[in-house]
Amino acid sequence: MQFFKVFVHTDDQGFLDLKFGGNAQAQFLEHGLPKRSPEISWEAVPGAKGYALEIVDDDAAFVVGKSFIHWVVGNITGTKLAENASVENKHIAQGVNSLTEGYWRSSLSPEEKHASNLANSTYIGPMPPNGDHHYLIQVYALDVAHVDLKPPFFIGDLHDAIRGHILGLGRVEFKYPKMRH
Repeated sequence: MQFFKVFVHTDDQGFLDLKFGGNAQAQFLEHGLPKRSPEISWEAVPGAKGYALEIVDDDAAFVVGKSFIHWVVGNITGTKLAENASVENKHIAQGVNSLTEGYWRSSLSPEEKHASNLANSTYIGPMPPNGDHHYLIQVYALDVAHVDLKPPFFIGDLHDAIRGHILGLGRVEFKYPKMRH
């Protein structure tokens, strides 16, 4: 397995720009939620035909009882996701984030569950309520350009689809400050 560098712009303390999370100014929020994804890039891996990415907040376990999935992305063809790719890039496959109602523990109807999962198949920015959190971006270099991911799909579905196709792994962390309001 090859290891490679992943890049996301942070300040000198390792914090992501406020506009990509819950402390953003109103023009960067969608119905009060941070949906604008940051630019993320990585080193090209020889032989890689595609990439997949995830952003996870393990610090959220103290707040919600589990790690919080902020973004799941498959079928990335290049070595960069531009700023706001979650909204603007129609070529990537986006999985369900942790704002969803899910399936098993939800009281919603099957149709409402499906709609919730589809609506939450985007980037959702950091909104830590209890202090600064650390976020892990992991990028997987794959030996295939496309994996079959039928929306709505979850992080486990991405892992199942890329298993056996991973050539390399890149990781980088960033921080985001506690919500101000």
